Amino acid sequence: MVHLGVLDVAIIVGYFILMVIIGIWSRRKIHNMDDYYMGGRRFGKLLMIMFGFGLGSHADTAVGVAAQSYKIGMAGIWYQWLHIFNIPVFWLLAAVFRRARCLTTGDFYEKRYGPSVGILYGAMGVIINIGYLGVMLFGSGRLIEGLTGGAIPLVWSIGLMTAAFVFYSLVGGLIAAVWNDLIQGLMTVIMSFLLVPFVWSALGGAEGVRIKIPDLNTTFSLLAAGQIGLFWIVMAHINQLVSVVAQPHVMANTAAGKREIDGRIGFCGGAALKRFCTIAWAFVGVLAIGYYGQNNLHGDHVFGSLVRDLLPSGFSGLMIACIMASVMDNGAAFMLTSSALFTRNVMRGFRHVENPPRELLISRVFALIFVAGSLWLAFSFADVPAAIRFMWQLVPLIGVSFWLGLFWRRANRYGAWASFLGSTVALLLGHYYFDWSGDAGFPKVVSFYLSAGLLCGAAVSLLTSPEPEMELNRFFLTINTPVGQEAKLEAFEQKALASGEVAKDLTGHHYKKLVNWRDWEIPVPDKEAVAGFFAFLGISLALHFMLLGLCWFIKV
Repeated sequence: MVHLGVLDVAIIVGYFILMVIIGIWSRRKIHNMDDYYMGGRRFGKLLMIMFGFGLGSHADTAVGVAAQSYKIGMAGIWYQWLHIFNIPVFWLLAAVFRRARCLTTGDFYEKRYGPSVGILYGAMGVIINIGYLGVMLFGSGRLIEGLTGGAIPLVWSIGLMTAAFVFYSLVGGLIAAVWNDLIQGLMTVIMSFLLVPFVWSALGGAEGVRIKIPDLNTTFSLLAAGQIGLFWIVMAHINQLVSVVAQPHVMANTAAGKREIDGRIGFCGGAALKRFCTIAWAFVGVLAIGYYGQNNLHGDHVFGSLVRDLLPSGFSGLMIACIMASVMDNGAAFMLTSSALFTRNVMRGFRHVENPPRELLISRVFALIFVAGSLWLAFSFADVPAAIRFMWQLVPLIGVSFWLGLFWRRANRYGAWASFLGSTVALLLGHYYFDWSGDAGFPKVVSFYLSAGLLCGAAVSLLTSPEPEMELNRFFLTINTPVGQEAKLEAFEQKALASGEVAKDLTGHHYKKLVNWRDWEIPVPDKEAVAGFFAFLGISLALHFMLLGLCWFIKV
């Protein structure tokens, strides 16, 4: 059993003191619900990038990628690499979320489909966040187990992390979480790459790697026969694109910036930075095959064991501090978004009365119930990759209706419900009737439940009455009106007050459609949208070619 040294403990204690100071300082800046849930929408580009990176990069991501790469080779990188070609689309989506002018993603669903779908998303969003937090706690606990050689067992590490983020979220709100993300993000980037030269040197450089790792062509291939093939990669990208819009924290991730451009750069920049770090996580997982031998270590312990065995004294403490930072800010973000969903989209959906002080109190009480559910889930997982696959298939069930409602005016609340129910039934059939499980069954079950959700949503929408025309006009005008041009929205509301029939006529709307079909809403992108899309497409391709170059260098 390995115990932490004095320097490790000092680093952990020092970090905790710093986080408490940030939490107390942040509390003084909370004056209303917008401050608590959105940080007052006051963050600039750097903070938004690190916020995006921190929300998407926690201990279970590094652990999951390293574990899967240790098992199947470099193809394990796809466990976090699967957004690489979706990042340019994130640039377009970030503006939609910011322009929606919502506090939660549930508000977005309610604006598009009405109160019943807002309540559905509110309930589903809380379940999704329970899943994310459970996976994160389990993965982080596994990493700490590996770091300390079992000196800090899974139960104790999860308990300590839970107490830390509960305090942090109840005291500091989103402001504390974002500033924590800045510190945690910088630490994560450093720690992600710091391990590489130590493992590389321990194996004896390039020649040692080629000698000690068997079957280089297979190990450093981005495909794994019978597990991760081209069909898997394509379906994973589609699945994640459907999923990302339904992740409750994405609203804060894209809409907490000062301006639209801050949200866009933050969301895409954070996602690109995570993919850059993913190369290091996968690489050290593969190098661990040469250092420990294949299948001689539990995959979930690989990353932590390498830090413990190879880095100098104090780095285990620094890594634990990094894990704690990740859990504190992500746990806080999940608690905050879940509390907001419950108070605004579930509770208010039944009460129809706004009472901000009471809602703030209820949200903090509900947060404790939310944590209890996450703890139960954390202790139910067997390994980190399986936990990650669980979340991949849970989130898209409510995401199909988002995409239907974003581009097709004919999509209605009945179709949204049908889409969710159809996807859920198909998912259960795929797992329990067709027995599609693990990586081999993943693309089959994804294609099945996404197709079922799309067909059910479209069919039921066509068979039932559409949403009110004026509400549709209000929604699409809102998401196509840049922040700072609210005069256009005010003019629409004045028309609506004067005459509902006038407001139904959008011939004088302020955005142009790319496709001039009445029921389709595909706007002409502006110059900023086009420039950002192709800029991040270039970044995504550069990162992918960097990965291909690394694999080629090892194999030749």
